[in-house]
Amino acid sequence: MKKSIAITLALICFSLSPAAAANPVLRYFTQLLDETRAEIAIGELMCDQLLSDFPESIKIASDTALSERMRKLAENSSRAELKYNVLVIDSDIPDEIPLPGGTLIVTSGLLAAATRDEQRDFVLARNIMHMVLKHPMKLIKSEGLYPTILNQLKTRPESRNPEVLRKMLRDYLRNIPKLDHKKADLQGILLTSSPETTRNAAIDMLKSFTIRIWPVLTWDTGDLPARIAELEKLKLPE
Repeated sequence: MKKSIAITLALICFSLSPAAAANPVLRYFTQLLDETRAEIAIGELMCDQLLSDFPESIKIASDTALSERMRKLAENSSRAELKYNVLVIDSDIPDEIPLPGGTLIVTSGLLAAATRDEQRDFVLARNIMHMVLKHPMKLIKSEGLYPTILNQLKTRPESRNPEVLRKMLRDYLRNIPKLDHKKADLQGILLTSSPETTRNAAIDMLKSFTIRIWPVLTWDTGDLPARIAELEKLKLPE
């Protein structure tokens, strides 16, 4: 009965004239429709700011093959419609930055560490799940960045404040460790064609990070032992 009422209300609202835009029920359904578009716009704004902040001496470029692979893996998710794209930064430090709306930024150091196809699939799939679960948007809202970003989006590009955008981006990047990486790991593996093989490859890669990085950057990779433990005890479908 409740479902029938909700559907009826939706149909009534969508049939209203523009003058009825103040209707709270109509506004609710409009927000649902616009949420993904807003997420993509926010991701594009953040990506543009990141690219503009990079010195010319550091190479960063789109990777067509990885982007296509990411879109293929995303077909098994509930958000295949996002604009999945992979940018690669020339840096020896293994790192990854999922942005709202589908853009993933990885370093050449991370790709060098992911020596097997299954390990690269794991990197892509886990970041797809960050986006499917809207972890970047949740982080933006929980850190109080959402109003600032919306205000900048409403401003004409030539009038946007680069210092405000730069601070917003720094705050986002600084808080990326707060994303639910364990959930993204576990659910991302299920997007791949061979979850068991991918899981084993992922564990091998993460263990190599604890040896090469963890003793030096404990604040950045301190959750690796817990992530590895969760992967090891994960029960995969038969």
